[in-house]
Amino acid sequence: MKNEFKTLMVSGLGLVGAAILAACGGDGGSSGTSGAEAWQTDAAGNIKLQFVAVSGNTPIDCTSSLTLGVPARAVKMRDFRVYVSGVQIIRADGQKVPLRLRQTDDYNYTSDDGQAAVSLIDLEQQGQGNCAGSAPVNAVIEGTVPAGSYTGVELTVGVPHALNHLNAADAATPRALQNSVHPRMSWAWRGGRKFTLIEFEQDRAVDAAQWESADAGEDGAVSMHLGATGCVGNPAEGVPVSSCKAPNRLPVSLAGFNPGTQRIAFDAAALFNFNIASSAEGGGCHSGPSSASCAKPFEALALDWKADGSGTGVPVEGRTQVLVKAISQ
Repeated sequence: MKNEFKTLMVSGLGLVGAAILAACGGDGGSSGTSGAEAWQTDAAGNIKLQFVAVSGNTPIDCTSSLTLGVPARAVKMRDFRVYVSGVQIIRADGQKVPLRLRQTDDYNYTSDDGQAAVSLIDLEQQGQGNCAGSAPVNAVIEGTVPAGSYTGVELTVGVPHALNHLNAADAATPRALQNSVHPRMSWAWRGGRKFTLIEFEQDRAVDAAQWESADAGEDGAVSMHLGATGCVGNPAEGVPVSSCKAPNRLPVSLAGFNPGTQRIAFDAAALFNFNIASSAEGGGCHSGPSSASCAKPFEALALDWKADGSGTGVPVEGRTQVLVKAISQ
């Protein structure tokens, strides 16, 4: 089964690069390493990538009291999970080397040859604060590359097409993509996965009156469910998905990223930098091709989305995503 997947995962490798450049203010679609300071692996080539949810540059979790949006609204985290695939580490000479994951388990899948991989980053804690997702937290990706000198990292936010549309109820599907293991990550549209499950809801104890007097969507909830849309086929009925009109995979390149001194951050403040309490702008974005509440989040992701439903779901040339960045440990 794994051998059938290995070529599928390679398609997601370009995402890591976009994150690297975003941290340096570069073009999210390229992966240059000019001027980046090189760092060395250990003799075994071990790499540990640490992830964190932030608001601005401040780490947040299920117990955090924070504000999001413009104007600012008091919110609490409800869920925060992100699929990451195709991680590559960038050599000092610009060559990109796939990160071979250390294991395949409930949160990670890697092909037999290590060339293709997907991980679920889970930053919410069941039973803490307002969160009720899963008990474990998975904030680290560990793997190996050839020992040497490197300057950055690339990855993709999302699940590669061929893995995304497996039958998620099939026991042969990698556990990281199974409904029984991660039921809330199931994407109703043609059996795919939610690439992001980022959810906050109003903190009534702080500013209930402000929220309740506003034209808030979903009772003060704000969310970003990123996923492929316009897909043709239905795996649950034995019909493979042949294509999706809007793939909605986010390439990330972080030039100058050093895993020894930095973490990869998902910035909720940058993603929800709009009036989250307005039904015209806020509420929940489920990647609907013509859902008004998706306009601002997709602008932050720099993915093509249009109100008339004609968006292609690919990165917009000349724009830089602001969700993923590097911060100091």
